[in-house]
Amino acid sequence: MSNSTPADGGDVRWLPLLLLIMLGAIWGGNPAFSKALVTNGISPPAVVFWQTLGAGILLSIVCLVRRTPIRINRRAIIYYVMIGVIGIDLAYIMLVFSVRHLTVGYVSVLVLFSPLLTYVFAILLRVERLNLLRGLGILVGFAGAGVLVIPEGSLPSPELLGVALLAFIVPAGYATANIYAEWGRPENVDNVALAAGTMFAAAGGALVVALIDGSFHPVWADFAYREMVLFGFAFTTAVAFLTFYLIVALAGAVYLGQVGYLVTLFGVGWGVLFFGEGVPVMLWVAIVIVGVGVGLVNLGKTKAA
Repeated sequence: MSNSTPADGGDVRWLPLLLLIMLGAIWGGNPAFSKALVTNGISPPAVVFWQTLGAGILLSIVCLVRRTPIRINRRAIIYYVMIGVIGIDLAYIMLVFSVRHLTVGYVSVLVLFSPLLTYVFAILLRVERLNLLRGLGILVGFAGAGVLVIPEGSLPSPELLGVALLAFIVPAGYATANIYAEWGRPENVDNVALAAGTMFAAAGGALVVALIDGSFHPVWADFAYREMVLFGFAFTTAVAFLTFYLIVALAGAVYLGQVGYLVTLFGVGWGVLFFGEGVPVMLWVAIVIVGVGVGLVNLGKTKAA
């Protein structure tokens, strides 16, 4: 009888699993954090500004400790702006806006659409080719989207259909960022430094929006419970990015891809726990259908590879 080692695959890799669960819990908490802040008078652009600025500062401290420079050159700046403005500002501001009107659970389910839309955009841009299994996954996923927007099904009210449709900008923003993150990534750049630069770019974009619409929130003017929540949001955002890259280093990007399911389940759970939200049967139906669609897309990718 021989002892198992990580090299022969005998060990259960508990650390990546625990990190994956932690990342799912943190990202699943984004809609709950956002709802707590926006319902207490902080605008969506202000929420995103302080969240990303705080995360950028914390990630910069990590870079400083590791003596890792944050690159400032043309390609890096374009990358920061593209990912920061589209993948974070556009998606996060719309997330915060949507969760003001919709349930935390509903917005959490939208996260599952990100890999589906990423593949759709990749096909449209001819980055990838369509295959039967993944095409079927897209159709199943969009069937789940249909269930998701059924009035008096998943939606709290039929009048919220317009907001529910606008909320799909959230996964569309994530998907656009996913495509550009692979295509436009600068060479030989540390991941944490890349994340820090992206956060600062996102903070700059959100600040411009907050100043234009007059919704900038000075945290120093009346520091209270909501400001503590806001800084907690920034801290968890930084921890999530560090966890994200650590999982990739330990177990790879394919393993990381499973986090989407956990984000949705945790998001629904946080909505029930902190806001007493009910979970309609049709929302669970939508989760199952979209989850199957994402699973088919991932399986098709594996077979193609």
